[in-house]
Amino acid sequence: MKNSILPALLPVAMLLAGAAPAAELRPFTANYEMQRSGDAVGEATFSLRQTQGGWEYDQSTRGTHGMAALAAASVDERSLLDVVGGALQVRSYRYHMSTLVKSSNRSVDVDPASNSIVIRDKKHEQSFPMQAGVLDQSSVTLAIARDLADGKRGTLSYVVATRSAVETQRYVVGKEQPLQVPAGSLRTIVVTRLRDTPNGRVTAYWFGLDNGFVPVRIVQNEPDGDSWVASLVSLSR
Repeated sequence: MKNSILPALLPVAMLLAGAAPAAELRPFTANYEMQRSGDAVGEATFSLRQTQGGWEYDQSTRGTHGMAALAAASVDERSLLDVVGGALQVRSYRYHMSTLVKSSNRSVDVDPASNSIVIRDKKHEQSFPMQAGVLDQSSVTLAIARDLADGKRGTLSYVVATRSAVETQRYVVGKEQPLQVPAGSLRTIVVTRLRDTPNGRVTAYWFGLDNGFVPVRIVQNEPDGDSWVASLVSLSR
């Protein structure tokens, strides 16, 4: 009898294990120093907080050195998010960039009731069919962090509303490695974006293994040789 009970329970145990909830989001505020091709250009703050209706994720970047400071350059992004069926999904996204001489605005609005994803900028408005789990270009990092916390590795895919399209973005999870940043020596795991059409741009994230998978460093190398680096200075919860 005892030998027959264990095999009978195994499928149930496997089912329960497979139904484990996704990693919980945790509020945080992270401060970064920004460099362009090795020179300091600014500071950034990423913050996640829980709201009555879901989650709010803000990214704010300010020019503090060189031409970025002289031009009073700033970028503000805000994502309002829901957790739908265990997956993150953007409700709305707002982007605002300004300098002394120009400004730019973009937005994404997701409306499951009308089965639409609407992307707007100053000149255009485009509507796309609804896709479950759609994210914006800012909040995709939160989805990656949740999947890493859940133990997912290999290639990760996400539906992302960009400035002009709704596309599938793929990211490959690499090796764990120690990383020295202003916040200290931290254990990280690197995640690199895979692009279907290589254009010379490389985007990589180093997520902290001991800080809830908050990004420790973000690097974007541009086709013209420029490189942009955000390095973690401090983190609070």
